[in-house]
Amino acid sequence: MPPMIMPLPVADSSMTAPLEKGDAVQFRLAVGDSASIIALRTLPDTAVARNPARTTTPIKSAADGGTQMLQQGDRVPAGLTLTNQAGESFRIGDYRGQTLVLTFIYTRCPLPTYCPLMSKQFAALQPQLRERYGEEAQLLSISFDPAYDTPQVLREYASKYTDRLDTWTFATGDSSQVERATGLFGVHAQKTGSEEITHNLTTALIGSEGHVRRLWRGNDWTPEDVRQAVAQVAEAS
Repeated sequence: MPPMIMPLPVADSSMTAPLEKGDAVQFRLAVGDSASIIALRTLPDTAVARNPARTTTPIKSAADGGTQMLQQGDRVPAGLTLTNQAGESFRIGDYRGQTLVLTFIYTRCPLPTYCPLMSKQFAALQPQLRERYGEEAQLLSISFDPAYDTPQVLREYASKYTDRLDTWTFATGDSSQVERATGLFGVHAQKTGSEEITHNLTTALIGSEGHVRRLWRGNDWTPEDVRQAVAQVAEAS
């Protein structure tokens, strides 16, 4: 798994004042309605191996898998096949003619600023898009934990965020297709225990012709950012 940046706020900014780039640190993360570092201390360099033995199980790495990561303007392969929360198979190509906003989640994610935030953002975005575009604008949340996130689990998860599954689909699928999807969109996920997965975040806007129109890396986008991007794409179509 390649290095990645995972922003985590600190409860007290003075904790980071003595730190320098490359310092080894140990911290405690408090998770509630939000997540923040509440205790942090530096460690000697010898406490962290430069090339530690692999102790985690990788789900995939776009750098290793051979799937070419999509860039803005690229066409999304129509044959990418997934399974929705009803257990029905579908292809990404089925969205041709519609504007699609997709993101990646897993239902057991414990950090409120990661997968739960993505789902809350989609929940805020869905009624805005429905009001303006009806079923011509679709949302898709793809789980990168297919072994646990079965259609039934996704149905239960979906019920926490929406009662309109006609414009918001929750997807799982064969592990090879899920890995293909994460590889295409540059999502790196790595199991760190029986339940937790370390991962980055990607949200994408795909135009009605099937091309990637926008990519958001991380969690600092807002529903309004996406709504405006959808409007721009719709007006250009």
